[in-house]
Amino acid sequence: MTEFNPELIRKNVPLKDLVTFKLGGPAEFFYEAHNSDNLQAAVAYARRERMPLFILGGGSNLVVSDAGLDGLVVHNRSRDINLVDLDKHQITISSGFALAFVVTLAQQNGLTGIEPFTGIPGSLGGAIYGNAGAYGRCIADVLIDARVLFPDGSVQTVPNSFFKFDYRSSLLKTEPHIVLSARFQLEAGNCEEIRLKMDDIILQRHSKHPSCEVGCAGSFFKNLPPLPGEDRRRAAGSVLEQVGAKSMFYGGASVFQKHANFIINTGNATAADVKHLANMLKQKVMNDFGIELSEEVLYVGR
Repeated sequence: MTEFNPELIRKNVPLKDLVTFKLGGPAEFFYEAHNSDNLQAAVAYARRERMPLFILGGGSNLVVSDAGLDGLVVHNRSRDINLVDLDKHQITISSGFALAFVVTLAQQNGLTGIEPFTGIPGSLGGAIYGNAGAYGRCIADVLIDARVLFPDGSVQTVPNSFFKFDYRSSLLKTEPHIVLSARFQLEAGNCEEIRLKMDDIILQRHSKHPSCEVGCAGSFFKNLPPLPGEDRRRAAGSVLEQVGAKSMFYGGASVFQKHANFIINTGNATAADVKHLANMLKQKVMNDFGIELSEEVLYVGR
């Protein structure tokens, strides 16, 4: 296990290669944490030095400012905990793992319940932060508890209810707690059947989502609340398509042709381009339908 060493903190590190949108400026200071001890020590260092702190996971759902981020960006690559309890049908795992790894780990061990997350980019920590989900399933449905680093430096195991999960939201969006690891409750399943479900989801995603080679943050706007008398949220992409979003672009940012709720980087987009296009889309939807769209992505930086 590597020890935390402040001398390993680098200056002015470009972030565009670490985020899925493939844009944005540098981190003023940057440190890569490879285990939970590293992560805790780096956070303690930033707080001791009164530096702004940002925890970077898989880099999805982010629009990093062209001017970059002030203070210390800690890249959470913590992967020291990886436990599967087949008797209890549970997985306990570090927050720095990719969500895709957790989905595959469950499948390989015949555990079902999270295959709807197949193809969702980003880290496990980020998935908990935003209560990620798809196909009617979200992280809140399977999380038992988590080890969390509190602002005072203490580490506590907290239950699911601590996070106050809501649609694409959690307590972590308003309070600076950091997830170190999490435990999930799954169910016994058949490896091959789970794999077939995952394959089907991948096919669906490939038919309408940008490939991983295309700069994109994921779904850009939150889906809309259900209409009166309905249970399911309305797809933001459907409303966007009705206002002609697929023909809209600004600078190097463009709406994806196969799905109107994705903004893509056509190769030379800036964060300013993306934000301007997002504002154009929001204004168009407001003008045509009187509906206010809300970003699912997070704008970060100077």
